[in-house]
Amino acid sequence: MKSLVWLRNDLRIDDNPALRQACIETDEVHCIYIYSSEQMKLHNQANCKIEFIINNLTDLNQNLKKLNIPLTIVDSQGFNDNPRKILDIVKERSISNVYWNNMFGADENDRDKKVKDLLDKENIKNSSFNDQVVFAPGTIRTKEEKPYSVFTPFKRRWIENFNLNFLDIEFKYAPKDNTGIKSNVDEFNFEFNKTHSVDMSIWKIGETNALLILEEYLDKKVFQYSINRNDPILEGTSRLSPYLASGIISPKRCILEALKINNFELDSGEKGIIKWIDEIVWREFYKNIMFCFPKVSKGQPFQDYTKNIKWRFNQAEFDAWRNGMTGFPIIDSAMRQLKSEGWMHNRLRMVVAMFFTKNMLHDWRLGEAFFMENLLDGDFSSNNGGWQWSSSTGTDAAPYFRIFNPITQSKNFDGQGKFIKKHVFELKDLDKKEIHDPTTAIRNHLNYPTQILDLKESRLRAVDAFNAAKN
Repeated sequence: MKSLVWLRNDLRIDDNPALRQACIETDEVHCIYIYSSEQMKLHNQANCKIEFIINNLTDLNQNLKKLNIPLTIVDSQGFNDNPRKILDIVKERSISNVYWNNMFGADENDRDKKVKDLLDKENIKNSSFNDQVVFAPGTIRTKEEKPYSVFTPFKRRWIENFNLNFLDIEFKYAPKDNTGIKSNVDEFNFEFNKTHSVDMSIWKIGETNALLILEEYLDKKVFQYSINRNDPILEGTSRLSPYLASGIISPKRCILEALKINNFELDSGEKGIIKWIDEIVWREFYKNIMFCFPKVSKGQPFQDYTKNIKWRFNQAEFDAWRNGMTGFPIIDSAMRQLKSEGWMHNRLRMVVAMFFTKNMLHDWRLGEAFFMENLLDGDFSSNNGGWQWSSSTGTDAAPYFRIFNPITQSKNFDGQGKFIKKHVFELKDLDKKEIHDPTTAIRNHLNYPTQILDLKESRLRAVDAFNAAKN
């Protein structure tokens, strides 16, 4: 029998349930990846992420070749033509089985249903699997059989239901029968034009490198994660998020390898490991939210009353924010890191998003889209969840009157100003007393901008706006 594996954001061989099942059940295996620059633009995929995906497709192709599995890139105009594109290949190659791993956004769910319906109509066997989560979305529920909207009880129930058998992911692949079909990855015209300024050498390509990064992180740094994770200059995080977002490594692999060095304990043992696994489960939590509450995939806030907030907009402020020229050094350094690395430290994502939505009182959807347009690790559910948390419009959200003071955050988490100096070059010679909030004279001398807003006044404005929306 011949099978077709439809790859999406699962660009790997390790712990790929769709690929594994195809290899178990059929003698001849084909892989396809449907590429649509139009669809990527519609979903605000970052230019640097698209380059990352293309490079990882090339690496994956080399690994699949060793198994006699060809990878075909299929040109597409968008989700609407996916069912017909897949059926055409199925008929052309006499495919009997089609496999894929699930995605959980509203558009993706609708697309996948249309694919399944067409294959069912044509009596083509098809199977889908969950590779991004431990538990199928919507299955972790409260005693009232409702989906969780707060992380802590979700995590508690997740642990209660967890079984190590869920991490039975080891599989030894063997070469399949030769298909006689040549991969087109090297010849395919992705029509990619580089517009970003990210140093891509920071991000190694391929699942072999992703697994090595995981191994090296768990060997030493993870033990200090709970202590160092909030300090942006220490590199205390794993930086695996780009690989998770594009499926170059799986969450299950990350959890399994972490548990191996913590006596397979989820809620005891090394604090750093426990906290790091928490962050993996956060990703699953947000995928559950996206699946159970489709409105968050459609530009709607989770908290309905926040639809009434009278967001303001100021183009000059927006431009200053996105260009790292707000006059608040920690905000500017974070935004410049985003442009140069395609990534931002998680603590700073919260600080930046809260500044944007509370102090600037700009609509969270504008910030969410800008992040997706620039993040190498852009993952819709996590990005949406983070922005809605920071703006107090989402699940488990920060109280609307909780507003980070960026200067205080800067002093607390970048006390020596080393992170600021790394990205805001104008301030590299200032000492730790001056760097977090330079005087007017220093700003003028170094050609660094004045603050675009008053923190106290803007905080009061935000509280008033949220109060008005509630009443």
